[in-house]
Amino acid sequence: MHNEIATYGLTNIEGEKVDFILKDIGDLHDKFNGISDAPHRHDYYTIVVFEKANGSHAIDFKEFPIEDQSIHFVYPGQVHKVINPSRPIGWVMNFTREFLLKNNILQELINQVYLYNTYGDSPPLKLSMEEYDRFKNIIQQFSFYIENDTAYKYEALGAILKLFFINITTLCSQPKLESNMHSSGINNLIVNFKNLIEQHYKQLHKVIDYANSLSVSSDYLNKYVKSQTNKSAKEFIQDRLMVEAKRMLLFTEESNKELAYHLGFEEPAHFSNFFKKLAGQTPGSFRTASRK
Repeated sequence: MHNEIATYGLTNIEGEKVDFILKDIGDLHDKFNGISDAPHRHDYYTIVVFEKANGSHAIDFKEFPIEDQSIHFVYPGQVHKVINPSRPIGWVMNFTREFLLKNNILQELINQVYLYNTYGDSPPLKLSMEEYDRFKNIIQQFSFYIENDTAYKYEALGAILKLFFINITTLCSQPKLESNMHSSGINNLIVNFKNLIEQHYKQLHKVIDYANSLSVSSDYLNKYVKSQTNKSAKEFIQDRLMVEAKRMLLFTEESNKELAYHLGFEEPAHFSNFFKKLAGQTPGSFRTASRK
């Protein structure tokens, strides 16, 4: 039976709820004897910094190779599974939304990492040796404050996390900024559009609904998003629906009728046609093939 996929909160080894944890990934590998856990998701953010490793990392039905000097991101709610055939060297950083709020770290700064990517597309960031050394230095600063019970310890961790993301967004944004004359800093229209999708994708399926909320025309929203991301506003909405549909097909026993209702489709047939058009197979076929 494939029941609802496990969703984990952030706790320490005593089972107490915490807002920030930094772990040695090699120690985790040893703790579980190198055995990978089942696909799961968290209600917190995860960043994995690999110094030396191999294997694969599946995030929302896309599999990415694990390479030396790379950073992997997992957002709350994303289904993922890490496979490391040999003992990796690196760190895993976990933090909650509450930690971001307490330290005045804007959600937009986090969203900027994959601002131009569609839902379920979270490729790792490959670093040069110079770039990796910079991030390793930041990780060592985390370790210092974690190991030493200094005054304003968590404020320091929050400041370092903000520095970490400023460095990340600089690397992620630069190619886009160089190739797109309209991009400048955080693209507010796309940020707001993606935030609205996350809040309302189960109820609102049409571009015009989001355009009205953003005080622009649906034609403008489609063209602008397309110019920035190479995907239309409609495709962003559809991608978010597809990610959730695939999660539910794989990890729940809900029927087509239940799935259609959950995702805001008026009729099960409408959901089935939507899924088949985008996935190239029926929901039932996807469920059977994925579970095998």
